[in-house]
Amino acid sequence: MATVLKMLLAERHLKSHHDFLAAYDRCAARLDPPIPPGHGPAKAQYYQWLSGRMIGLPRDYHCRVLERMFPGWTVEGLFQMANSAPVDIPSHETGFSGVEASLEAFLGAEMITDGTTLVYSAFELARPAAQALRAAGIGQQRVFQKHGGAFGNRYVDLPSVVAENDLRGLLYVLSFLQRHTSIPVDVRSDRDLVARRDRPCISFGLTGNDCLRLYLDTVERPLFTVRDSVAEDGFRSVQLRLADGSGYDSDDDRNIGVVARVRPSPDRHPGRYWMHCGGLGPRGTAGAGWYLAHSWGALQQRAGDHDFVAVIGVDQYSDHTVSLEHLLIGPASGE
Repeated sequence: MATVLKMLLAERHLKSHHDFLAAYDRCAARLDPPIPPGHGPAKAQYYQWLSGRMIGLPRDYHCRVLERMFPGWTVEGLFQMANSAPVDIPSHETGFSGVEASLEAFLGAEMITDGTTLVYSAFELARPAAQALRAAGIGQQRVFQKHGGAFGNRYVDLPSVVAENDLRGLLYVLSFLQRHTSIPVDVRSDRDLVARRDRPCISFGLTGNDCLRLYLDTVERPLFTVRDSVAEDGFRSVQLRLADGSGYDSDDDRNIGVVARVRPSPDRHPGRYWMHCGGLGPRGTAGAGWYLAHSWGALQQRAGDHDFVAVIGVDQYSDHTVSLEHLLIGPASGE
């Protein structure tokens, strides 16, 4: 296990106390008022910062320097363990524009300037089910029912339905965008998005999402695939397979979430991203949405402008108990 600070320093190739102090002094000199050289942590204190065994936080001037070194992170976030640390929304010094500036690199400039489309999977009754209902004299408006409650049982006319776990994942991301940015947000079904294909999006759902299926069916070398199989006894199973050969499926204790950033048209639109949040098991997609809303900053720090797919472990009892299990990084834009 490593702190977020240790992970970020490794990605910047600052692997020694000497290298860290040089970077520390450069950032300290740019503060207002500046902090003169020589105020960085001693070696023992530096390694305590990386260990995750700190009690409390460093002195105030250390906090100021660290937040300057790592825009978008608070000191509390830097000292959390990397696998469980949520992205910390920048403090009052940055405001909404600071979040949007960081999100531009993560979601792409097109999403920031033109708005973000959140895409849900829409489902309808299978044809055999509809035919059986008609044969039994049951109208479609009497298929779904609201049971119990203060107002008694009620039938509801639902021409199409949305998976509840997909909707939870969408709402986590929508709530984040509305609370911390001024980015325009549009919500559409996967059917609408696939028909037009002219915009960036964040889609929710796995095997039933047409946006994800479009990516898997049209990209020559997708970063991941979804294998759907039915055993002789009729049991249906789904497995996530990554381009590096690793495979994942859910079990009784852990669901699997997927957060992927891909370019659907790298030749025509190299800066256009599609984000996918999906999952295996009842909490997979919801957990992926939660992780995206709270840990996008950590993903951006590690992936840069590369496509990526992140495999998220989700506790079966909570959407919020998530951890990054694997991160596969693809080619950068234009490669």
